[in-house]
Amino acid sequence: QDGKVIENSDATILGPNAGNSVTDELCSKQKAKFGDPDDFAAKGALKSMGEALDRGMVLVLSLWDDSDVNMLWLDSAWPTDEAPRKPGVLRGPCPGGRTSEPAYLRQATPESQVTYSQIKVGTIGSTFSGTRRMASAEYV
Repeated sequence: QDGKVIENSDATILGPNAGNSVTDELCSKQKAKFGDPDDFAAKGALKSMGEALDRGMVLVLSLWDDSDVNMLWLDSAWPTDEAPRKPGVLRGPCPGGRTSEPAYLRQATPESQVTYSQIKVGTIGSTFSGTRRMASAEYV
């Protein structure tokens, strides 16, 4: 952002040295910690995802809302019947409630729009001038 590389935070909830990069191990640890099915591993994890990317994909970007659960799953506390302090429930700072409902948002901001620009595509490390590079052993 503005020429700065912003590192992911370390996944400290998964224990020491869990890291901050998406790996098969990190994904499996996260699913186990949060009590979710490890659907990613069941579908072949990063190897299968890489194979799918090699076949080619279309980048799709959109502006949308969620009338069923108000997108709480994205950046609020979800599911709502679980304690926010339970690992995996608090997903972001949005308060939820009336101001997160699509009907409210559509009324309060009827001219909402989005512009996507300066999208870069390339191999890892080729689209920015940051100094951090992954060691070859970290590539999948």
